Amino acid sequence: MISAKKVFLIDDDKVFNFINSKIMVKTLASIDVITYEFAQLALDDLKKIIDTNLDEFPEYIFLDINMPEMDGWEFLDEYINLPESVIAKCKIIMLTSSIDPKDIEKSSTYPIVSDFISKPLTSEGLLKIFAD
Repeated sequence: MISAKKVFLIDDDKVFNFINSKIMVKTLASIDVITYEFAQLALDDLKKIIDTNLDEFPEYIFLDINMPEMDGWEFLDEYINLPESVIAKCKIIMLTSSIDPKDIEKSSTYPIVSDFISKPLTSEGLLKIFAD
C-alpha cells in the first residue's frame, strides 16, 4: 500500500508542472504536491522547513535539469550541503526532457539521485517510484 507523500516538483515549465501535478494527484489522491518554477525558491523553502518543521520536508523531489538562474545540477550541488539526516529521508528523481547519455551518467554521480526519468510523467512510472 502506498501511503501519502509530500512532493516538490521543480520545473521552470508551468504547463509541465500543472500536468505533472494533476497526474500525481490522479495517481495518488492523498499526495501533497508543491510546484516551483525556480530551483532557488525550492531550496530556500527546504532550508526554512529544516529550521521550522521537519515534518514538512518532502519525501520526493522531482527535478528538471535545464532551468534558468539555477539549473538542476546547481540545485543538487547546494542540496547536498543540507543536513545528511534530513536529505537521507528524501528521494530525488530527475524528471527531464533530456535524453543525453551524459546527463544520465552525470545524475549517477550524485548518490542522492534515486532515478532519472524522461518526460512525460506517467501514472505507471509514478507507481513504480512510490512503491520503491
